[in-house]
Amino acid sequence: MITLPSRIAAVCLLLLATCFAGAAPASATGADGTCPAGGGVTVVVDFGDLGPQPLIRCAPGTPASGIAALQGAGIDVAGSQKYGLAVACRIDGKPGPDVESCAGMPSATAYWSYWHAPAAGGTWESSQEGAQTSKPAAGGFEGWAFARPKTANDLPAPPRVAPVRQAVSTPAPAPAAEGSSFPWGLVIAIAAILLIGGAAWVAARRRRT
Repeated sequence: MITLPSRIAAVCLLLLATCFAGAAPASATGADGTCPAGGGVTVVVDFGDLGPQPLIRCAPGTPASGIAALQGAGIDVAGSQKYGLAVACRIDGKPGPDVESCAGMPSATAYWSYWHAPAAGGTWESSQEGAQTSKPAAGGFEGWAFARPKTANDLPAPPRVAPVRQAVSTPAPAPAAEGSSFPWGLVIAIAAILLIGGAAWVAARRRRT
């Protein structure tokens, strides 16, 4: 049988948990648009003639590799059956199986080209290293462009989106309400919990005597 002091103690614990419970941590999945300065690595995916429009997302933190930046930005990437993620065969599900089987190396006339740009922006530079081992520049840009060169010797074109950080306007903080700087509500709630708990303890002691 649940006694009255036990019920009161349970209510106290519930109130205490409500007062101190924090919000659930935000997801680490990337967000749409370019990253704020110092806020991660911006990933640009230009689908070319595959459509749709270029995809721009922010990978938070400091991704360990180009593949990790794609994944951190919330963009699906699939490797080839033979080489795994050492070869990025599909990005966001493109190209489809009708264009590329992803059995081994992609075709020399239909593949994803990989690019970098520093944090300050500037121009795209073709990566000289594979995306699974390359280290993105802190706060920099990672670019992917689907290339369809006419011959295997033609150089691919960089993403059509320039590596430029978008200006982010920061709204002015709302003025704090008068007298709201100190958490009086929390103090009152804790005091009430202590009083209720004390009363429950006294009641339990009296019943035992």
